[in-house]
Amino acid sequence: MTTMDNRDIRIEESDLASRTSARELRRTIRQKLTSDPCIRIDLSAVKSISDSYADELFGVLSAEIGLEPFLSKVKIIGCSKHLTRVIASNIRNRTSVAA
Repeated sequence: MTTMDNRDIRIEESDLASRTSARELRRTIRQKLTSDPCIRIDLSAVKSISDSYADELFGVLSAEIGLEPFLSKVKIIGCSKHLTRVIASNIRNRTSVAA
């Protein structure tokens, strides 16, 4: 992970699978959201993402802060259609459970 500016996070790994590393990144993002109204997560280097990683990072984060705040504060850029589907599915699963 590289922080490009205070609002940008670029994930440089090509394959994301570790729930532990997703949890650490989620905590970093939560911290950034306390001082920045919006952050961007650049996934342009990412080729694959496991359901467990997507759930731990995006699903749990959206459930913690709420779906509407998540959608307005977290911008995911450089994401392939496949990654978008995996992430959206995990957000939908978490937020429908939380509702």
